[in-house]
Amino acid sequence: MTQPHAPMDGAAARSMLIRGSVWAMAMRWSIRGMGLISTVILARILHPEDYGVIAMAFLVVGLLDAFMNVGAPQALVRLGATTTNDYINSAWTLRGIQGVIMGASLALAAPWAAVFFEEPRLKEVLWVLAIAQVPMGFTNIGMTLAYRDLQFSTEFKWMLSNKAVSVCVTLLTAMFVPDYRALLTGLVAGYVVELALSYKLHHYRPRWDTSRVKELWAVSKWLLLSGLGGYVLGRFDQLVAGKIGNTQQFGLYTVGADIGQLPTGELGGTLARPLYPTLSNLKHNWHEAEQTALHMLNTINTLTIPIGIGLAVVSQDATAVILGPKWAEAAPFMAGFALIGTIQSFHNPLTTLLNVAGYVKIHTFAVWLEFALFALLSYLLIPQYNLMGLVYARIISGLIKCQLVIMATNWRSDLKMRAIYAVVWPPLLSSGIMAAVLMYLPITLQNDLARLLLKVFVGASVYIACILILWLVTGKPNGPIRYVLNRIRLTFKFKF
Repeated sequence: MTQPHAPMDGAAARSMLIRGSVWAMAMRWSIRGMGLISTVILARILHPEDYGVIAMAFLVVGLLDAFMNVGAPQALVRLGATTTNDYINSAWTLRGIQGVIMGASLALAAPWAAVFFEEPRLKEVLWVLAIAQVPMGFTNIGMTLAYRDLQFSTEFKWMLSNKAVSVCVTLLTAMFVPDYRALLTGLVAGYVVELALSYKLHHYRPRWDTSRVKELWAVSKWLLLSGLGGYVLGRFDQLVAGKIGNTQQFGLYTVGADIGQLPTGELGGTLARPLYPTLSNLKHNWHEAEQTALHMLNTINTLTIPIGIGLAVVSQDATAVILGPKWAEAAPFMAGFALIGTIQSFHNPLTTLLNVAGYVKIHTFAVWLEFALFALLSYLLIPQYNLMGLVYARIISGLIKCQLVIMATNWRSDLKMRAIYAVVWPPLLSSGIMAAVLMYLPITLQNDLARLLLKVFVGASVYIACILILWLVTGKPNGPIRYVLNRIRLTFKFKF
């Protein structure tokens, strides 16, 4: 029997947030690291069209999931640590029903998707994924409880094992079947391990229960609309790209987008991931919750802004090193999506704060407005810029949404725009200086890897120097810089 937990105080929440962030970082970057190694190897075995087939399949899977995902696990976390077993079991039941409906819908949609994308191989891929959706719906809800309670060591073991099996199976299969089927086989193997380990790693055993479905739906319906808008926005460009471009162009677009968003999207999203359950446990002390969100905003942007802008500047060298010469045309997409990932991470903590505070409607409105702007801008820009028009539209509409979220936070909380911009302008200015140095620095090395490493070293050095100078000029404010310097001081007995 799972017992409700007492709400934690501010100090305990901050401590749990730091530990949770460390585990989340270790988990996501271990997973992404294995994925990157796999991509580097497979990019030399498979072809862009192989990635294109799987990417098309996941567009369909994701679109159906966005329409059917009732957000029961998210609603369970938002209710906080005081939820009882009837809520937990009802959330598991809802997700199981969703998995069955999802599998059936995906099987029915497969022939239509193959016709829409003019890709006959897509039908069989979707049928395999449809079969996998049914048992995956009954994954142990205990993993959601581990996330709610910031038990990221459990999640780390779970996700890392899934990814390791998936990568190993994919690489082994590609040695004998060097096409899209290797990617599909690895995905299915990961699903099997994910389901089995969810019951191995957490003691909770869910039961069929519908007694709290109504209460969960009251919380999750706006999360559903927000999530649907976010998915449509995040994948609509790929849907259009898959339609107006051929399979090879779509493969270039999706792989460039994945790698471009990898550093900023993963870093920002991972750091912010423990914030949702942490703020849910701080609802009794909302001032502390707001300050925690502001601290996370400072940390994320201090790290992601220079990484995103830096990757955009060195995208040609990065493409040559990571993917090889036959992927050279993916460089502009990598650069554009490096900036898109930075913009998406920019306001993540503020969005989380609004959602936990109960202002999900505001976030839902911002997401759908961003989508409307993106669709309009895409219509105007695609005729002139082709697939890059989609990238430009994402960047412009994302910047507008950032401002809307900041305004909404200023309106609905005690975090004012001045405080928000105070933690954002130093990394923005420092990153701008770094980008200018990299663009005008004459580097004539012929070796791609050596040239990339030199640019990374120079860019990191310029950024660190600039951000430290600005920190000193602004009076050494609290934040990630002070935290890191204090850790160095305590470790090496330095004085600052």
